[in-house]
Amino acid sequence: MKRISNYLRMRVSLFLIFTSLLIGCQTKVDDGRLLSPRFNHVYLNVANMDRSVAFYTAAFDLELVKQIKKLKRTSEEGTPEEYEIFLSLLKFPGQDFVLEIGENPAFQAENGSANYTHIGVDVSDIEAASERILKAGGILARPLAIVETEDIAAKTMFFTGPDGESLELMQLISGEF
Repeated sequence: MKRISNYLRMRVSLFLIFTSLLIGCQTKVDDGRLLSPRFNHVYLNVANMDRSVAFYTAAFDLELVKQIKKLKRTSEEGTPEEYEIFLSLLKFPGQDFVLEIGENPAFQAENGSANYTHIGVDVSDIEAASERILKAGGILARPLAIVETEDIAAKTMFFTGPDGESLELMQLISGEF
């Protein structure tokens, strides 16, 4: 029982810290644009998109703001690859932080946190931000690429943090996430 209580206390503490970070990272400049860097999204793997969207919209009043079915990733060398994907972007009304849900029908979580795959961070200069991560001890996991959907284009890079966590840097070129 004490183990469960410690686990719940830890989860609540992490939630409060994360919420504080989100609120602190939503600072706007005078013209209404958000400052960079800022937390952009958390990516969640799910086995059934319809079931998950129904749950998160009903449980938390999140709004489904976009569904993405195709993604084009262009490497630094200029080689484009297109992917069929199924992503849903959900937001709380009036907030910019996104819960990004990706459907993978074969996905089966082995524990309660196994389906969180990465934290996305908006930056205004992806090259400078990547240098800072590398200098701090991060490891490049996926090099710079241009990612495009129907109405979004962004430069992206993935890194691994000190405990194996996955971090995505994203510099928007056009559109809104």
